[in-house]
Amino acid sequence: MKSIQFIFGIHNHQPVGNFDAVMHDACDRAYQPFLETLEQFPTLQMSFHFSGSLIEWLEGNRPEVLELLDTLVRRGSVELLSAGFYEPILTMIPNRDKLGQLRKMNRYLKKRFNYDARGSWLTERVWEPHLVSPIAQSGLDYIVLDDYHFLSAGLRPEALTGYFNTEDEGQTLGVFPISQQLRYAMPFDDPQKTIDILREKATEDGQHVVVMADDGEKFGIWPGTYTTVYEEKWLQRFFTLLTENQDWLHTTTFKSYYTTHQPRGLIYLPTASYFEMSQWTLPTSLGQDLEKFVHQLHNAGEEEFARPFVKGGIWRNFLSKYTESNWMQKRVQDLSDRITNLETSMVGPLPSEVKDDLYRAECNCGFWHGVFGGLYLPHLRHAIFEHLLKAEQALNKVSHEPMRIVDIDKDGLPEYQLRNTMLQVFIRENGAAIQELDVVPVHFNVLNTLTRYSESYHHKLSQATTAANAGGSIHDLVLAKEENLQDALFIDKYPRMSWIDHFFGEDESLERYFRSETVEGGSFLNTRFHVDRIKDGIRLTATGFIWKLPVTLQKTVTMSDQGLRFEIAIKNTSEHAIRGFYGNEFNFGLLGGNSPDRYYELNGDADTRCTLNTKAENEGVREVRVASEWDNFAIALEFLDPVRLWRAPVETVSMSEAGFERVYQASGVLPLWHFDLAPGKSQKISFSLTVETPLNS
Repeated sequence: MKSIQFIFGIHNHQPVGNFDAVMHDACDRAYQPFLETLEQFPTLQMSFHFSGSLIEWLEGNRPEVLELLDTLVRRGSVELLSAGFYEPILTMIPNRDKLGQLRKMNRYLKKRFNYDARGSWLTERVWEPHLVSPIAQSGLDYIVLDDYHFLSAGLRPEALTGYFNTEDEGQTLGVFPISQQLRYAMPFDDPQKTIDILREKATEDGQHVVVMADDGEKFGIWPGTYTTVYEEKWLQRFFTLLTENQDWLHTTTFKSYYTTHQPRGLIYLPTASYFEMSQWTLPTSLGQDLEKFVHQLHNAGEEEFARPFVKGGIWRNFLSKYTESNWMQKRVQDLSDRITNLETSMVGPLPSEVKDDLYRAECNCGFWHGVFGGLYLPHLRHAIFEHLLKAEQALNKVSHEPMRIVDIDKDGLPEYQLRNTMLQVFIRENGAAIQELDVVPVHFNVLNTLTRYSESYHHKLSQATTAANAGGSIHDLVLAKEENLQDALFIDKYPRMSWIDHFFGEDESLERYFRSETVEGGSFLNTRFHVDRIKDGIRLTATGFIWKLPVTLQKTVTMSDQGLRFEIAIKNTSEHAIRGFYGNEFNFGLLGGNSPDRYYELNGDADTRCTLNTKAENEGVREVRVASEWDNFAIALEFLDPVRLWRAPVETVSMSEAGFERVYQASGVLPLWHFDLAPGKSQKISFSLTVETPLNS
């Protein structure tokens, strides 16, 4: 009788910093019911990976899930896979951190489950050939990748029925291919379809293995899947079919198959992830072109034939696609370098919490975006900054530098880092903008926001429906969490940083600013400024144009224990008068647009308090304050002379596994000063930013 071996793998993960309610829901709708269903089938075997960020939360909140997993491990039903503990994209972190994260997970699995892991899940299956060495050096023997990696290396689909060896610098690693066919079928098609697919691949010698390994969240959390998987008992029916067909269909684990079978050969895999990821990494127009091309191939019946030859971008493209992603990743890299340099110069080791906070800041989700990925979720970006800042605060107790000049983001231009016990600020030469502003005592980057980008999927907004259904793969669904989201879609013309210089005509309006439709009269958004160091700060100077007439713009920032002091000088060097409005834009990201405990307050009047997602124009403003009672701090901009103030929410429209959604990112705060400069004349503007923490009662 023909037979086959089948490996069913599940990867369960929740990001560092995710909401407790989301975590509990994931346990109730996916993780716990899946394990409880598997417990009913003692003859089946599976492989599981739980990320360290999820594990830490389970230990403190839902230990019964880990106890059930432990029962299944001791019964021999489950193999445990290792990985980077806090689920980093391994290619984005230094080798020393790759090893540190992998070994941390290996140690945890041994201590908690008395289990020696031999294999590893690879986060988002983001593969680069150099990963062989650090993974092998961590003591692991094999990993799991998509069949797309193997097809791109020149293999045919019929050859993907085992594992292969790959090599780098003399180190070897086993690599198992995941079947996309099964990934798309489970749990969206009837369970019998998976059985039929496996039967077609059975052989007389029964030595072939087929792998389906994917996110555990698709078994209960993705739209409609809880109904399918548990209420309609898809999983129980599937496990029943596996049990009833055990005479020819043998469930196994990566560990069992690896230790009893030889590799099918040596292979060198190209840099890749799953195919969908390669689409998401592309710029908008190219992403749309690739999608059209794939549909043309599908309609022509040539998709499978062309699959090895069609590829998009690589994961690292996210760092050039999104300014915010690159900044976070490079900040984490810089932190890792600082830790390493300190460790080599210290007599004793740094506290273990420093490394753990570094590793938590490397959690992948906040760095990228597609249908999955959490770059668009402010609380996930906040978690990256929170743990980064905690580690930095510990480092600064050992080695404090009040000012650093360093090219953090690797764009060829330095950033200027000013720091005291209350504030940390990073200022760019290009555009003289503030990239990051941290309230040190509460580990909070108040400029954590996101530019409103054009995405390749935005053209689908008009097709989206709010009626969820589970018909087909998540990649085929076009859902929306609210109606008419296309009316909320605006694309920014510049990165949403702060201390940004604008020059407007007298007919510009708040509404046009909100919609990013203003006409920029100045040339300073992308101008490189000359920088001079001064006492407690820096002075930035540039020549440019306002409505094509030459001007000089000088900006000065100084730091004190209370905050920052800003001075702006605009000099008309042309032979013509120049008039209009000068605006200096800040974007404050306090995580809650409509939360009553996060609010605006004008001129110290509590009666003016309103939520941060409100839009308004105010005259005669001497002070605008944004406060977060939840995080116990406030930031106030105080003006020497009363100003006109525009304030408007920055909201993005993005895709998630649950459909299109509107996400509050930040509050744009734009004070405006009228100027009317005769030839050779200057205008000076002064204002300050103060920090209040803890909040006054």
